Amino acid sequence: MEGMVPPPDGHGNASTGAVHGQLLQVRDIHGGVTLHAPAPAPPPLADVSLDPPRPATAVRGREELLEALGGAMEAGAPVPHVLTGPGGFGKTTVAAALAERARRDGWTVFWLRPGSVASSMVEAAVEVGGSRQEAERVKGARRQAARWVWRHLDAAARPWLLVIDNADRPEELDPENRPGDQLGWMRASPGGFVLVTSRVDDPAQWAPARVHRIGELEGSAASEALADHAGAGGAAGLAGAEELARRLGGVPLALSLAGRILATHRVLFPDAHALLARLDEGVGALDELAAPFVTGGDVERGLLSGVWELSLRLVEEREPRAVPLLKLLSIFGGKGREIPLRRLPMSRMSGDPLGFLDEAELARAVNSLVVQGLVTVVTAHGETVLRLHPLVSETVRAGFTTSELPLLEKAEELLTWQQDHDPLVELTAYTNIMKLRARLRSKDLSAIEANAASMVRASMSDTAQLNRRLIHLGLTEWAGESATQMWRDAEELLGPTHPLTLRARHHRAEAQMNQGLVDEAETEYRALFELSGLHHGPDHENTLDARFQLALIAIRREEWGTAMEEFRAVLDAWRRVSGPEDARALAAWENLAYAVMRKGDPVSAGQEFREVRLIRARTMGERHPLTAQADYYLGRAAFESGDLNAARSWFEACLKVREQALGRDHPDTERTREWRDRAARGEQPEPEH
Repeated sequence: MEGMVPPPDGHGNASTGAVHGQLLQVRDIHGGVTLHAPAPAPPPLADVSLDPPRPATAVRGREELLEALGGAMEAGAPVPHVLTGPGGFGKTTVAAALAERARRDGWTVFWLRPGSVASSMVEAAVEVGGSRQEAERVKGARRQAARWVWRHLDAAARPWLLVIDNADRPEELDPENRPGDQLGWMRASPGGFVLVTSRVDDPAQWAPARVHRIGELEGSAASEALADHAGAGGAAGLAGAEELARRLGGVPLALSLAGRILATHRVLFPDAHALLARLDEGVGALDELAAPFVTGGDVERGLLSGVWELSLRLVEEREPRAVPLLKLLSIFGGKGREIPLRRLPMSRMSGDPLGFLDEAELARAVNSLVVQGLVTVVTAHGETVLRLHPLVSETVRAGFTTSELPLLEKAEELLTWQQDHDPLVELTAYTNIMKLRARLRSKDLSAIEANAASMVRASMSDTAQLNRRLIHLGLTEWAGESATQMWRDAEELLGPTHPLTLRARHHRAEAQMNQGLVDEAETEYRALFELSGLHHGPDHENTLDARFQLALIAIRREEWGTAMEEFRAVLDAWRRVSGPEDARALAAWENLAYAVMRKGDPVSAGQEFREVRLIRARTMGERHPLTAQADYYLGRAAFESGDLNAARSWFEACLKVREQALGRDHPDTERTREWRDRAARGEQPEPEH
């Protein structure tokens, strides 16, 4: 250009500094210039695995399900199929077995894992003939990619099985629509069969897909699965297989872990009985022993604790309050107990540690647990009840720390609110509370000594409530052992005449009497009556309770006059101290009426029983077990008076409550049924002792 000064020779084509990309350096140009840039490097391939897992053992107890899935796969399903159920119950195992069948039959199998569904679907389309260049062009546009993928899968020359495993977050299948709408990655196709596995047991999410719910293994299928993993050549070759499988609740993951432990540690556990004994300390021992087999990212789905912790996280993402609710239910619901929904009244579910604001929030929390398969809602005995699988309940409790202590207090509050309504539930709950307190209690001796009274009171509350239910349910030997230990702890920490020590000694004597050790119990109660009267006064609750028990001993010995005199004194004292509707006053009144009846005046006794029943029905409810107890005695009085129709009616009313609250085989239930039948036949009964 005119006016431009050329650079000095040797410097016109020089370059300094960093250069990124292509550099074109020229000095003199004569004619046109053509620049050929190299083709860009291809993007890296998506590093996904579409290969299915291979079943390590035979799949037990799922034969009918596999046949149904195989039939649908061969026939060409008009909708996808979905396997739902709690974590660890074998959904992936069933899907892997179906994949193995499809592979043997010449089908192409695509196995998609969580977190890589979109990239895996694109790779599947490429494998059936889609262009890699087109795949790269569309993969960033979700809707366009889905349409492109399904166009190729629909037209595939060879049938395929597509398994989307562990789709526990349905939004990964379609963030904008329900997966069941079939607008995302889950669709039916003429080219193959689509199977999804998920913890989300919500038909509304998947409809119109065909949903199959997977439960625990039952009977011989569970013990055979355990033996397979143990390499025992069948349950017959593994001593204790049936008992261990039952202890593990038929949960396939637990059976797999137990089998691997038995196969690896043959010296420690020569048979299933040995491992069963180790599990007496809690199901956490299973995870502890199996942990070396499960490493890295498999922990979440490979250990019981990991499986249900993952479920809890999935629940917490949607309904945070559902997590403390499940922990509360695990206290109430061990051993497969059914928990009546009425035991969770909204009036007592607000505030810490639960924090529910209204019934809608509580309902959503329950539903979120149901959707994850952690809780089942059914109807039993005419009311709505909640069920937890026993192993889920136990595993959740095994994860409790001291931060759950407020939850134990809330559980005690709820137990007190409907006390004695559901003895079996209450027995389970108080047993769990006592064990959890013992495990979580501080081991600092100085702290225990500094708070001895409160520590004994808390322990006594748990143990006493537990013992009442043990005695009520006929488990008197266990009650006696725990009561004796409670008394010794209280005496050591507080001294022999402290009110709490006397209360603990009272529970021990009560257990002795219910074991049939009447003379020993009488000796204890007389000593308690004198000690408590001397140190705490004649109207102290320990003094009156000891006198009440001495009057009961008089009834056992058919000393009706003595019993009447003592119960009348106790009744007057409780009315004076606590009022006429106090539960202890009513108990004394009821026993006084019984002594009157047995002395030969059933008409007067019936009038007294009726008064007791009226108060209990009003203050406790028509279906309270103590109201039913009054029904039983009204039936006895009517029977003794010769009014057999009225007697049968009262016994029937009592029987309905006792069958639900105590079970059909409880001695009190059987006794009520026997009296009902005698009234129906018009028989004269033998005197009851």
